[in-house]
Amino acid sequence: MNRIRARLPATRHAEFRALWGGTACSAVALWTMLLANAWIVYHLSNSSAWVGVSTFASMSPYLLAPFGGIVADRVERRLLVQSTRIGAFCVTAVLFVLAATHLIEVWMVVGMALAQGIVRAVEIPSDQALLANVVPAEDLPNAVALSSMTQHGSRAVGPILAGPLLATSGVTGAYAISAVFAMLAFTSVRRLKVESRGGVTRLSEVVGNLREGFGYVRRTPAVLAIFLLVTAHCALTMSFDAMLPGFAEDELHHGDTGFTVMTLGVGIGALVGTFVLAVTKNAQRGKLLLVTALASGVSPLLMSVSAHIAPAAASAILMGSSQAMFMAVTAVLMQEAVPDDVRGRVMSLYLMSAGGVMAFANLGFGSAADALGAPVLFAVPALVYLVIVLGTMVRGTHLRRIYRSGRALPAAA
Repeated sequence: MNRIRARLPATRHAEFRALWGGTACSAVALWTMLLANAWIVYHLSNSSAWVGVSTFASMSPYLLAPFGGIVADRVERRLLVQSTRIGAFCVTAVLFVLAATHLIEVWMVVGMALAQGIVRAVEIPSDQALLANVVPAEDLPNAVALSSMTQHGSRAVGPILAGPLLATSGVTGAYAISAVFAMLAFTSVRRLKVESRGGVTRLSEVVGNLREGFGYVRRTPAVLAIFLLVTAHCALTMSFDAMLPGFAEDELHHGDTGFTVMTLGVGIGALVGTFVLAVTKNAQRGKLLLVTALASGVSPLLMSVSAHIAPAAASAILMGSSQAMFMAVTAVLMQEAVPDDVRGRVMSLYLMSAGGVMAFANLGFGSAADALGAPVLFAVPALVYLVIVLGTMVRGTHLRRIYRSGRALPAAA
């Protein structure tokens, strides 16, 4: 145990363990719900476009994340996280009841996905802002890496738990598992005792509060460069969720099995990749950022030429590991650079740049996949993204500095 805590120093702190446990359970609940949503929507509609609409509904509220960040910098963060966890449980419980009573329809799934997205748009900035308050500064990079590991790695847990149920008893069991983990997420954060607030004094001054967050990003070139790279990454390499059910059906010719295997592969890759980051020395983060950025572009290309389950699963593992590690590294860099007074707002802008763009990209790719086919939509955006990354190696002054040093230079709040 002592050796583990020496390699993972954040786990020495009881407050972090409580928050981390809640984050892990919340992430499992979310990914299990999204897996179930994609499965049931595709089976009810037989359309990747409708899966894209469902994914858009769950992610589009992230465009409102800056307002959630204002709340996270004003309201007591511990109570805010607890409240949003209850809200997430209620949404999943409603989906379980609708599925169990055989009343569920596509529009209901879309509506509940939208409600869940709104809750998450407040929960995630609050959770991330609270993270820096439960560990000392020297353990923050490890805490962020471990938190990212649970958020991305939980994509593996959903298919493991819910995949067999989807193939046998249907979506009801998957929603039940999601609801159970949502409740466990709430009970874990009830153990938190730390109190923290940001620098927002009046919620009514919305424009001024948002201006402070945007202003920090604008006057910190390294942070702005990370924002732009993350936006391109999420739009061009991570927005594949809406295409997976149709890809499994049309290209792999193994509908439920192929979908479960690919989703499981992404999750396993994410879990392994983010664990590697958690035990990686800080000095290696810059090189890891560049390597995972490149791998995130290569892996969808490999998926686009996969015609059988085995190569598709291998491609999914590489996609999951590289993309999750990339997002985790950028989150560590952001948390280190951003001061506590504006952390909720800046991290909510980070969430907006990631989740918001993924919402629209999934909607577009899901609609286009029915006409163009998923392989084309895996390959072309990935090639564009690789060109962007190679461009940052040549002309990206601030990103090249980050690749070398592994740090984004901080600025005062």
